[in-house]
Amino acid sequence: MLAALKSERVVDMSDMEMQLEAAPQENREGRPYLGSVAFYKHVILFCVFLLFVLLTGTVIFFSAHYVSLKKDYAAVCEEYRTVSQERDDYKKQFAAAAAESGRVLKDETSKTDVVRGDFSIPFHADPEDWRYLLINEAHPLNPEYTVKLAPTRNGQFVDQRIVYQLEKMIDDAAKEGYSLIICSSYRDYERQNELQKESISQYMDKGLSYHDAFFRVKRTLALTGTSEHHTGLSVDIVGEDYQCLDEEQAKRPEAIWLAEHCAEYGFVVRYDRGKEDITGMDYESWHFRYVGKEAAAFMEEYDLCLEEFSDMVEFFHRPDEGE
Repeated sequence: MLAALKSERVVDMSDMEMQLEAAPQENREGRPYLGSVAFYKHVILFCVFLLFVLLTGTVIFFSAHYVSLKKDYAAVCEEYRTVSQERDDYKKQFAAAAAESGRVLKDETSKTDVVRGDFSIPFHADPEDWRYLLINEAHPLNPEYTVKLAPTRNGQFVDQRIVYQLEKMIDDAAKEGYSLIICSSYRDYERQNELQKESISQYMDKGLSYHDAFFRVKRTLALTGTSEHHTGLSVDIVGEDYQCLDEEQAKRPEAIWLAEHCAEYGFVVRYDRGKEDITGMDYESWHFRYVGKEAAAFMEEYDLCLEEFSDMVEFFHRPDEGE
């Protein structure tokens, strides 16, 4: 009897083990892998692994990019400091030379000889005159500078004191058959900064480093705080039929007429050909700056840019003579 019970128990245990062994097999055969617990576990593990790889790659990429940008930025700052120091040293030397009477002084970057004592500006020119305000990298605009703006007929804004002469110049050009439009005028710091960032990004997209892109841009677009457009005294003028700001613009009949007649209205080509080393900007036939009729005529006669005229006003003109 006891032997029979043991035999039955052994048979029951064997049957149970067979059922347990068969159960997983039946489960695997009866339920597909997709949608199973194992499937979701594998999916989660894969996503975690993929996320880890992406995060690691992102950190490595931006770390390398940051190091590169940091080097470029440091190089830009160093070169900018060097250029500024050289200009400051030059101005000090030029000022010291100006103190010597009877000596022929020649700005090494200018075509104009100035003889102290034998030469003077034939009109009263005050260095503080708003018309002679000099803005460039060496002379950034005072952040507290304010300007009263007035609209032009085509919706641009300029210093209200130049509107009459500006629109008279455009009207007179129209009488001669030249249709002119003002394509750029006053810009605030925010807008100038946006243009600068956009231009640098465009050059970097073409493969230039930040350093090279920065110095390429600043030859054609003044740095924020050093742009004459902040003053409302400068405008970009082009012909209605050709509005590209490029080398071809200077060959257009409208641009030729403007260059020949702008002084009659108190304007000068601010960044003239041959003055690039002095102004720090490439030649721009479309960029006009108001300086007043007397100064414009004088600068045109002696082939002076605003930097040269400003130096003369400050160092050579004696306001007590001829007044």
